[in-house]
Amino acid sequence: MKRGTVTLLFFAFCWVMLGTLVFPPVFRLINRIEPWVLGMPFVQFWIILVIVAISLALIVWYKTEEKRGEL
Repeated sequence: MKRGTVTLLFFAFCWVMLGTLVFPPVFRLINRIEPWVLGMPFVQFWIILVIVAISLALIVWYKTEEKRGEL
């Protein structure tokens, strides 16, 4: 894939994940206590999941760019 395509996919993924935390109609779907996941309310679990997913995506994006020699 081209560099621009990889970058675009990365940023689209990040915007979608962050959008679940920012836009009220979407956030209402996950803003609840039940079910408890790993001893945390669902909304707290979702926030941590978004942070971890974006961090992992950033690592993968960096490694991809590094491997292709485009850093």
